[in-house]
Amino acid sequence: MSNFIKIPSQVPATQKIEWAVNTLSKFCVLPWLNLNTNPDGKIKLCCSINLDTFVSDVNAVPYNLGRHDIEDIWNSIYMRYVRERTRHDIPVSDCSGCYNIEKLSGHSPRKGQNDMWIFKKSTDDALATDIGLSLDRQYIADQTLTRLPISLELRLGNQCNLQCCSCWAMSSSLIHAERTNYLSNESMTTPKLIWLKSKWEAERKQVEQTDVSEWFETDMFYSNFKKMAPTLRRLYTTGGEPTLIKSNYKMFEMLLAANNITCGIEFTSNMTAWNPSFYQNLEKFKNVEIQMSIDGIDKIGEYIRYPSNFEKVKENVTRAVELASVRPGWKIKCYTVLQALNFKHIEPIWELLNGLARKYDQHIDWWPITLSAPEFLSLAAVKKDIRMAYIDELSVIGEKYRPYSELFTINIDTFSAYKDSIVNATFNPLYHEQLLSYMEFNDAQRSLPGAELFKDVLQ
Repeated sequence: MSNFIKIPSQVPATQKIEWAVNTLSKFCVLPWLNLNTNPDGKIKLCCSINLDTFVSDVNAVPYNLGRHDIEDIWNSIYMRYVRERTRHDIPVSDCSGCYNIEKLSGHSPRKGQNDMWIFKKSTDDALATDIGLSLDRQYIADQTLTRLPISLELRLGNQCNLQCCSCWAMSSSLIHAERTNYLSNESMTTPKLIWLKSKWEAERKQVEQTDVSEWFETDMFYSNFKKMAPTLRRLYTTGGEPTLIKSNYKMFEMLLAANNITCGIEFTSNMTAWNPSFYQNLEKFKNVEIQMSIDGIDKIGEYIRYPSNFEKVKENVTRAVELASVRPGWKIKCYTVLQALNFKHIEPIWELLNGLARKYDQHIDWWPITLSAPEFLSLAAVKKDIRMAYIDELSVIGEKYRPYSELFTINIDTFSAYKDSIVNATFNPLYHEQLLSYMEFNDAQRSLPGAELFKDVLQ
């Protein structure tokens, strides 16, 4: 790559990431720091990468964190290729998900991660220098990095206790069982469900042809993790539902054995269960981020996050906020998957979080994640006039949470990400028809009142 964009030598190592973020429009820091796994152990750059593109060897065979050595994975030809493109400000095809979201809302996980790591290094001089030297080509022999990943995003299988509408069989064991049953009992034989049957059949085959239960229990997996444990700065874990997955406990123990109690532990939970052993392990770490995934309140939430009990969810959310409120290094975040079924029902989530933030004097962040798959639940499945009719009401609602607060506020960037996703989605009539047929089928099979709950968006 002869058009190499060299970071100016006068830029201090501790400021090189800022230079890259501010100068290079396609730059992402994650290829220099992070690895992510699918529920089957195959590896991606991050969770926003398309599900069928992986970190692979020279023969295009995907690596697996439970089957291959971490050094081979980290400095594979794929990783070196991506790093060089990001440093040249050349788009990476696998990163199209972020680029597309940026067109809709101006924000994306890529931008969020860049900002997050800039913030992290502001209180960590060693991290600031490490990132800076990694970005500067003159410090890289043969385009390889000598230090291992310092950030991991792990999806350890698909063990889960929910069957969320927007989820799929690779991320939920119960969805896999439910949809396998549908496919085998002839409940999807009507012509208008052929598209859904085909989609779920492909999911079923993918789960049954892959390992979603053993790769993270292999000697290789724990050997790889042990190598990274002493210097790991971030461990993000989900599933499935991470509080139910025992391998998370073993990773916590390995970090403690390496005297690494400052590693930031992040996990995303549906908050339907409270596992005392899980939280007791967490209390040994200084920096913990509890990411609560809430897609709706009461009946809305229970429909989308079937078969959850929202009163139990609310109880566990309260316990998490209370736990974090007495631990200075702990944070609470809430993410909502913004989709056709809930874009008009976000304010009750804000009301819950605002009340808890003030009750326990605990800062809480909220952020929308714009759903891209399955397409029939995306905002593109809702007619544009219905979405636009909600914007005036949304603006009034937003003003209630705009006054600055140290505890809970919806700032301009957050509000814009929410509003712009609603406005900018291009209506797709096919997705709309698929949404209608899916809702009719889902209501009948689960005995749910979706047609009544969401009648205003199903027109």
